[in-house]
Amino acid sequence: MKIILMILLTMSSLSWGQTLNTMTNREKFQFVFEKLNKDSMHLIPEFYADDVEFVDPVGKINGSKNITKYYENMYKNVKSIKFEFSNFVENGDMVVGVWKMTLVTDKLNGGEPIAVDGNSVIKFKNGKAIYHRDYFDMGAFVYENVPVLGFVVKKIKERFKVEE
Repeated sequence: MKIILMILLTMSSLSWGQTLNTMTNREKFQFVFEKLNKDSMHLIPEFYADDVEFVDPVGKINGSKNITKYYENMYKNVKSIKFEFSNFVENGDMVVGVWKMTLVTDKLNGGEPIAVDGNSVIKFKNGKAIYHRDYFDMGAFVYENVPVLGFVVKKIKERFKVEE
């Protein structure tokens, strides 16, 4: 029993005494993406600098307080979200992560999982993210999963598809 408890403690995602401050930039990036949800918003000011610039297909946000509001709004209807990373590229204080996001929300796709491929570029300074840009197909994420609009977007994509 003691061995099992020790193994579980060792395998925990954030070990005793370990904080974001002791992680590499890549580890911070992956940890926050894997752990962020509506109940873990406390990670945002630990990860992002106060004056961070955030850009995604929805728009541009400045400041960690505004990012917190954005994530709170985005995550309030999310039942589950998971990021699976396939690759990381690091260059100095910049980390690029290639991921697949799987999301479940009652608001899209009839509550069924939605999987979207994307990548994020995050630049760090003094251990905190100062720039975060997400690249993903907003059509595959949202537009294709709204009942009437989804049908139209899928038909447009089919029309431009090249047969191999």
